[in-house]
Amino acid sequence: MATAHVAMETDIPTPVPQTVGLPGQTPNSAGGYSWPLSDMGRVRRFLCLGSEGGSYYTNQKQLGKENAKTILRLMENGEGQDVVLEIMLFSTEGRTAKQEPIIFALALCARLGDTETKKSAYKALPKVCRIPTHLFSFIEYCESLSKGTGWGRSHRRAVADWYTDRNAYSLSILVTKYQQRNGWSHRDLMRLCHLKTDQDDLNIVFRYIIKGLEKTRADFGDLVTNPEILKLLDFLQAVETAKTCVKAEEIIPLIQKYGLVREHIPTTLLNNADVWRALLQKMPMTAMIRNLGKMTAIQLLAPLNDETELVVKKLRDQTALKTAKIHPFNILLALKVYSAG
Repeated sequence: MATAHVAMETDIPTPVPQTVGLPGQTPNSAGGYSWPLSDMGRVRRFLCLGSEGGSYYTNQKQLGKENAKTILRLMENGEGQDVVLEIMLFSTEGRTAKQEPIIFALALCARLGDTETKKSAYKALPKVCRIPTHLFSFIEYCESLSKGTGWGRSHRRAVADWYTDRNAYSLSILVTKYQQRNGWSHRDLMRLCHLKTDQDDLNIVFRYIIKGLEKTRADFGDLVTNPEILKLLDFLQAVETAKTCVKAEEIIPLIQKYGLVREHIPTTLLNNADVWRALLQKMPMTAMIRNLGKMTAIQLLAPLNDETELVVKKLRDQTALKTAKIHPFNILLALKVYSAG
């Protein structure tokens, strides 16, 4: 028995300290050793963290080529299209808490990749940059990465397609909700991409952006017999009317009838609980989570009231959360912010 006991003790492996590398491991920044990460693994890390290192920063960091050396290396090795596919998957499946690294990586592929990589990047543009805020960020990153001035044909076509491939009514909601960012506006992009289309409803939206509603009505007044055109013009009229509203009872019917969102509401009315009550009924999931603190501060949300029950019901809707691509980290962040008051 003693012999067996000794044999068992000798079979126990000797612990290896982290300062000693095992076969296949490489030194890390902490003074120890770890298993090396593949280039595509580093790309995934960058898309999630905005850095190829292992640290997540909640504050906005300036992104540049030095943050994505692995993406550049993969493109040089002819794997740019694989990078674009990974970018698209991470974006469409909601795998990241922040969109900026994904948009920057797409701009990197569109500007510095080979011909096929650029083609894939521009094809992915509407799937990755689903709202104007993302599109403006993409344009800004492209400008910062550009080797020359002016917009090339592929760049112009991709931006133009972002507008013309959309339903006119949906586009009207987007362009009135997200009007500009980082010094870029829809008018700027339309001018630079030489936007043209034969579709009357889209031309109404474009003319509204450039000339305003009064001029648009004058130019397209003969089309008001078309129900879809009339619906589009009525929505744009509601957006313009909302800008001049000074009382809650003036704007609440517009919210209820036309689905106006927070960005359509004058700042002076955004402390009114009745206005937020109307907004909450059809408020998008991301906006609702972002504004929980505001709705509590103005006493719209209170223990056991109808509005709180509605919020809880929405937050428990797993299908809605997945459809809205809400990342778990953003839920946790909202919880911490809300808990802190």
